[in-house]
Amino acid sequence: MSISPDPDELFDRQLRDCTVDLNGILPGLAARYSPVAVIAALATHVGGGLKICVEQGVCTRDQARNLVQLLERLALDKDCVPPRAPRRGV
Repeated sequence: MSISPDPDELFDRQLRDCTVDLNGILPGLAARYSPVAVIAALATHVGGGLKICVEQGVCTRDQARNLVQLLERLALDKDCVPPRAPRRGV
């Protein structure tokens, strides 16, 4: 009998892996576009993704709003430090 992975552990692993993948893609984008253009494009994707998640019942409007508020704190509050993704193989 196999044991299913804990959903939180699975999400954490996927988040780490996806962050590592994004870290590999972002330098190429930054070499081609201004930092503001890259961030604006990412924001557009995040907003659209949140809208789809809300519409499909993956998360609630309040959960989506909490994520947007977290982004605001990360961007604008001097005491809020974003978490660092571990490097692959660490």
